[in-house]
Amino acid sequence: MAQLALELAENTKNQAALAQAFNILGVLARRQRHPAQAIQHLTKSLEMAETLPDPGVRVAALNNLALAYAEDDQLEQAITLTFEALEECVRLGDRHREAALHNNLADLFHAAGQEAYAMEELKKAVVIFAEIGVETGSMKSEIWMLTEW
Repeated sequence: MAQLALELAENTKNQAALAQAFNILGVLARRQRHPAQAIQHLTKSLEMAETLPDPGVRVAALNNLALAYAEDDQLEQAITLTFEALEECVRLGDRHREAALHNNLADLFHAAGQEAYAMEELKKAVVIFAEIGVETGSMKSEIWMLTEW
């Protein structure tokens, strides 16, 4: 179905649909443990997202691409992309995604053995979630963690 969505998007030359189709294909490839293929699709999603007026599409592509790089043990690239997504969220004032990205950074720094940075990012995420009033169990993890978008 995702491949069909890509074909339809290519036929219509709709940049938003292309970005989303590549994003979905990347997420699926990542889930199937094909990080190189995921990186390829998500890089295309990011390229398409760069041309769109909706910065949320770009943030999702950056986040998912970062997760794919992390699964491919390219933690430095994953951290760089996550910081880029975080900067965009701060600029937009999107506190939910900002907190989720701090949480992702905590995981990345932990995986990289940088515990002090991991704890710093985790604290930032918790503070933001507390400020915006996220109650335990009130949000689905796949939403606040920005996965599978």
